[in-house]
Amino acid sequence: MGHGKAHLEARLRRVLAEAIQGLEDPRLFLLTVEAVRLSPDGRVLSVYVEAFAGEEEALRALAQARRRLLAALAQRVRLRHLPRLEFLPWRALSA
Repeated sequence: MGHGKAHLEARLRRVLAEAIQGLEDPRLFLLTVEAVRLSPDGRVLSVYVEAFAGEEEALRALAQARRRLLAALAQRVRLRHLPRLEFLPWRALSA
């Protein structure tokens, strides 16, 4: 992976983590954004999260907040295409 893509993914992870924290949804308590992976065409952003309690509920809450999180990305990161967000459990990255 090129340095530019790694830098962009780190920025996307940071912005998403801050936006998720700002949601103040109790289902997202103790949730960590562990990694993000941008597809080669930039159209899908896989977001790997670790929820220490209620993983299914946390993934559901993230899906419901998808538009707000995309808006946060659009405001803070310049992207050619606004990617579709895909929320996955952290363990799926190593599988």
